[in-house]
Amino acid sequence: MNIFINWKKIRYYIFIFILIFNFLLVSNLFITHSYAAVEEYEPEHGFAPNINGEIDGSENEWENATKEEFNLFSETSLEDEGIPIEMWVLQNDSDLYILVQFELEKHPSNEFIAILISEDDSENEDSFYDAKILQFNNLGTSNEDIRYRDFHIRNGQFFRDDEDNGEGDAELDGNEVIYEFRIPVNESEGDDDDDVSLDFGETYAFKIIYGENTDYTNIINKKSNIVLIDIEYPPQEDLDPWAIARFVIIITVFSVISTLYGLYVYRILIIKKKMRRIRG
Repeated sequence: MNIFINWKKIRYYIFIFILIFNFLLVSNLFITHSYAAVEEYEPEHGFAPNINGEIDGSENEWENATKEEFNLFSETSLEDEGIPIEMWVLQNDSDLYILVQFELEKHPSNEFIAILISEDDSENEDSFYDAKILQFNNLGTSNEDIRYRDFHIRNGQFFRDDEDNGEGDAELDGNEVIYEFRIPVNESEGDDDDDVSLDFGETYAFKIIYGENTDYTNIINKKSNIVLIDIEYPPQEDLDPWAIARFVIIITVFSVISTLYGLYVYRILIIKKKMRRIRG
């Protein structure tokens, strides 16, 4: 009986096992915190909500919104549990509406939510060049202030647009905060090279960022994630069959009357010719 143990082979197998285990562990961490899109929205059409940082249930605001939940993760740590948020998306013929709400035990005084928009469905960092930002100042104090700002991004730097397209507002109620955005679609507010033109029938990547300062290039204390949003064509109005029938009847009646009138005029012309022949 051969009891010789090949330690070299055993060490080799142990090394392969550890290598595979670490590879799977690291891969899972990266998958969990990667910036691949976590959701794809196909927004429903509905009435425009009031952009005031509040949800008015009596007005059925956001009733038709497409609603999803996901986390915003740290951009510097793979161990971050993230901030759970609810994001609602709604669309009408001229604008895209986005609502972000979440709770924190303590909200920092300079908290903000930024929505970065890619030029298409690309999730590459360099593709995001339009930024809509709601920035709190002195949150939770008597001097509390909220500003909507429109930026364009070049080489990672944020530059204020000459004109703010869209609008936004936010409101803190206890530990829950609501951010509301209105973003023009199909160039509803003019052609601006500093903004992404959201065209009907196209899909765009949106990066949702939570931050705690006023320096948007500083990734410290920033958490984010990416979603895709399809810009839907306006719905076609349902055709009323009775309206179609009335239209066909009216066209038919007028066609018959026109034909009879034409025949009447033709007969008069024929009679006049015969009378001229008789007189001649």
